[in-house]
Amino acid sequence: MSGSPLRVLHLFANYKWTGPADPALRCAVWDERCGAELAFAQAAWTLPGAEHRMARELWNARLPVVAGLELRKHFRPTSILRDSRRLAARLRRDRFDVVHTHLLGDHLIAALALRGLGDERPVLLRSLYDADAPRRGWRSWLAFGATDGVIVPTAELAEQLRARFGFATERVLVQDPPTENFRAGYRGDLRARLGLTKDDFVIGMTARIQPHRRFDLAWDVLARLVAEEPRVRFVLLGRGNAEDTERQVLEPIRSRGLERHAILPGYLYEPEYGLALRAFDAFLFLVPGSDGTCRALREVTALGIPAVGTERGLIPFLLGPQPGDATLQPCGLAVPETPTALAGALLRLAREPELRARLGAAGRARALRSAEPAAAARRRLAFALACGARRAGARP
Repeated sequence: MSGSPLRVLHLFANYKWTGPADPALRCAVWDERCGAELAFAQAAWTLPGAEHRMARELWNARLPVVAGLELRKHFRPTSILRDSRRLAARLRRDRFDVVHTHLLGDHLIAALALRGLGDERPVLLRSLYDADAPRRGWRSWLAFGATDGVIVPTAELAEQLRARFGFATERVLVQDPPTENFRAGYRGDLRARLGLTKDDFVIGMTARIQPHRRFDLAWDVLARLVAEEPRVRFVLLGRGNAEDTERQVLEPIRSRGLERHAILPGYLYEPEYGLALRAFDAFLFLVPGSDGTCRALREVTALGIPAVGTERGLIPFLLGPQPGDATLQPCGLAVPETPTALAGALLRLAREPELRARLGAAGRARALRSAEPAAAARRRLAFALACGARRAGARP
């Protein structure tokens, strides 16, 4: 693999823009920008009439695509076996150096495909995006058993991998989730358009309107806050179906008398979305969505906006100090999942401008250093090379 650009094939077993779809696509984009020859396998299977959102995003990103694999999200043995045979044939024909997988489905397909390719097979990588390692079952055992290296967001997850699947330290790369910060170049914000004044203390939240996102907790927090600080305004960026919107948002706001304090712009596209983020004085993040790396939280703190979150998933890690760099300080407050604790943390931010400034500066620093996408891509490609050299050295 030396002397020429690494040829990297990314697999993603879903056609929907969900889960780690965005981090996976960004990973591929930055691999290419940092010198890799890149291809992304585009799922051929969709539900009848469904939008192939991944296809649209791959087109927008101008990434070269590979066709011919079904890449279903859910476990279908016949589909997985077909895909593994087709992928093996593709890898015999096109000499990729690395196959990078992002979900259990595509990971299993790749592991099966590489079994018959011999010593010259590509390096198999897997990225993980949650706080906990996958459970040990026959599918994960088979997939990780064929894997040369794993990329994880935290040292704690690396330890879990070592305990659960026997991965040696050198086969695990701990990488702070990369965070793009193009919105730092925006000018202005949507404060006036949203009806906000310079004296308002604006708390933002970005989430799809669904029952499991704990909107009941958000409104309880807001009710406590406005009782202490009437200048608080809460902006929710997100949408849901009509029933969820009524039950999770509109009715609770009315019943608590929060109509004057809650602003509901709905779902915004760029640049309006980024300009709305820039209007926030603080951010509230309660529950990780399908992307365990909490992209909305990372993007907000990268803009220098301090955040308050619960202790779920990766939230405490993303808001806390960076273990790999002692100079990077917390960029937010992770507290127990109660109205009292969350309202108290937000009230601190409203009343302590020095604390807001310190947390905001730490968020900007993290985005420019440990989470900077180009540096992360260079580390990732060097890790792939090291994994390949290690395997070559182990062959007789």
